[in-house]
Amino acid sequence: MTERRRRKEWNGIERPDGALIRWAAGEGERPLLLVPGFGGDGDCWGTAFPRQLFAREIAPVVYDPRGLGGSTMGSSQPSIALFAEDAAAVAEAAGAPLAVLGWSMGAFVAAELALARPELVSGVVLCCGSADHRRIAGERPALFRAILDRSAPLGEPAAALTEALLPASGKWSPTFRRAFRETLEASFAAHAEGIREQQTALAECPSLEGRLASFAMPVLVVEGSEDRLIPPGEGEILAGGIPGALLRILSGGHGLVYEAPGELAGAVAEFLGR
Repeated sequence: MTERRRRKEWNGIERPDGALIRWAAGEGERPLLLVPGFGGDGDCWGTAFPRQLFAREIAPVVYDPRGLGGSTMGSSQPSIALFAEDAAAVAEAAGAPLAVLGWSMGAFVAAELALARPELVSGVVLCCGSADHRRIAGERPALFRAILDRSAPLGEPAAALTEALLPASGKWSPTFRRAFRETLEASFAAHAEGIREQQTALAECPSLEGRLASFAMPVLVVEGSEDRLIPPGEGEILAGGIPGALLRILSGGHGLVYEAPGELAGAVAEFLGR
């Protein structure tokens, strides 16, 4: 069975507020729940990173956050806590306890899941995240205003996110950069309600700083050395507040899953194999 075939075997979870969450699990003895960042669905991880995980006998568990991909909205007010409850439902369906990796906004969701439902989480990887989103947004107002402004056309957050994900090394050609932006714009336009809900939740994202010492499982923090969205050094702050947390700084930016899929998968595999 091919990786593509496995990824298309979707399942559905109905949530109490009527939302239907679509999810799929790869084959393997070490499941890893992947929590996407802002605007990302179950396919946002590309092909290289999941393939690198498979090569290390790690089975990615992916899902579409409510309002994105094949998942529906539901009637609840958007929040990081609500998104964590959805992730918890996927974790339970996939066979918790299991390890969880959250990327960018997904790092806040993964952290909330681990803190609220520690019995479901055997280990946490916080990738390209921070301890306090509002503080970071205040330090980079122009960039985050473009991402979080609910009154702006959806092309603006798509363009801002494209810029944030661009490798500082210039690895992406102008053609690929344009195609990436057009893909994001099309996805945002097709899932406008879900994107607007995520904007609301991210703008109101609670700080983790007062709760970092409460993690009850092993934690790995991964930072990109050239991150355009989350300033380098935030990973050290995040890891420094979590007892026993490990910190890995990888060469690359906010899109480590695209820029350094092998290195990221290797760091995750080493962490899970401790």
